[in-house]
Amino acid sequence: MTSQPPRRPAPWQPDAPPAPAPSGVRPPGPPAGWPAAPYPGHPGGPAPQPGFPATAPVTYAEFYRTPRNRWWKGFTSILVLCAAVLLLSIVLTFGAMGIDLVLGSTTMDDLASGRITMTPVLLLASNLTLVLSAVVALLLHRYLHRQPVGTLHSVLGRFRWGWCGRAALVIVPLFVAYVGLVALVEAPGPLSLDATAWAFLAVVLLTTPLQAASEEYIFRGVIQRAAGSWVSGTVPSLVVGTGVSAVLFSIAHFATDVWLIVYYLVFGIAMSLLSQATGGLEAASLVHAANNVMLFLVATAAGQMSEGLDRSAGAGGPFMLVPMLVISAIAAVLIVLARRRGLADRAAPPATA
Repeated sequence: MTSQPPRRPAPWQPDAPPAPAPSGVRPPGPPAGWPAAPYPGHPGGPAPQPGFPATAPVTYAEFYRTPRNRWWKGFTSILVLCAAVLLLSIVLTFGAMGIDLVLGSTTMDDLASGRITMTPVLLLASNLTLVLSAVVALLLHRYLHRQPVGTLHSVLGRFRWGWCGRAALVIVPLFVAYVGLVALVEAPGPLSLDATAWAFLAVVLLTTPLQAASEEYIFRGVIQRAAGSWVSGTVPSLVVGTGVSAVLFSIAHFATDVWLIVYYLVFGIAMSLLSQATGGLEAASLVHAANNVMLFLVATAAGQMSEGLDRSAGAGGPFMLVPMLVISAIAAVLIVLARRRGLADRAAPPATA
């Protein structure tokens, strides 16, 4: 048998392209419309981009109910804020009394007998108590609830100056008319602008707007949402948050008159509903500031600051129904205005919350 030399292996050749599929036959592969690779959020897919919303859009009262929320966070916020308001009030009030003693605005006999009259220094101490407590509220919002500072203003994460300006065009004229009518009905008498009155005017104009806004940021901005985070759903969150914040708001004014207690409850409920409907604190802060500044200006000009801030039993009466109706009506007008302008009242909380 003759042998043949071994054959060399054929050189490598690239595979020929597959023949086109017959007409009407789909080539192998994933069905049409299916993703060829995992998409963000699914196992194996790319990670979501920073800032990707953690939840669906929610209302202002629900903003603390996020995937990382725990029931104790809301409880801690409320407890810390109540303690801050109480402790700061005690410290600053005693400090103000000491200053008044030095200035001769009050005496030890007055303090011992409980005859404490309102002075510019005491009013300043009261306002600073709330301003400093609002700083505590801001820290809780930022570091305990892990929310950006901007979401304390509104669901859009910023203070909406345009909306605030439009609301002011409604609020300021209404309060000017209301306070003017009150002054005419009560006939406070001649102006009394002595040195004490000028000091009151300075404190009212420089610090009362901050005091009023601070109350909104404390009670509606943090406490309402902290309590609202305990339950799920728009209505339950609003009901629980409004109830807790309105009750604490009323207690914080230390009123012992039934009519005044009800007035503060109504005021707190109206501001909660206004914040919920507008998605932020701009309008509520403006209403609160206009109310306090206007009424304090009239009381100062009439020399009746102590009477205007009297919250003891008997200080109120059925006449308190008028300011309750006025506050409720102004809140209702602003809610209608916000709805007509299509103001955003929902947004998704940040992914970091």
